[in-house]
Amino acid sequence: MTRDEAPVDAAVDTESLESGEDGGAATTGNSAADTPLERVRADPRLRRGALVLAVVVGIALTWLHWIGLLVGGALIGLVSKSLPRAVGAAAGFGLLVLVVFAFTLGGSLWPVLEMTPVSYLVVAAALGIPMLGSLLRGVL
Repeated sequence: MTRDEAPVDAAVDTESLESGEDGGAATTGNSAADTPLERVRADPRLRRGALVLAVVVGIALTWLHWIGLLVGGALIGLVSKSLPRAVGAAAGFGLLVLVVFAFTLGGSLWPVLEMTPVSYLVVAAALGIPMLGSLLRGVL
């Protein structure tokens, strides 16, 4: 065998492996895009719909208990494309929750804002808790 024949044989071997001509040894298992969550992350229309649903569910749960901030952030994180986008979207969710909270206060907004230590805690919780929940994206 000469030097020129070895690369040709190697090229034929890799081509046969890639095309699956080796008797079915090519991988045909489930890829990551086969899972419903990956399909939602890959399709922009599905992702937008899932984000809207996550925001609605998160606000509804937040209306009942503060743990809804964590659940809303986690749901937003699950359908986001990447971890940085998940954290950013969760911060946006927290801002939206603050706006909804401010509207529900009505005429009591200024007295609540004057309660500075408590209002700082409200803002920090509304931003931090959903961002904590969105870190689930790094796991799944």
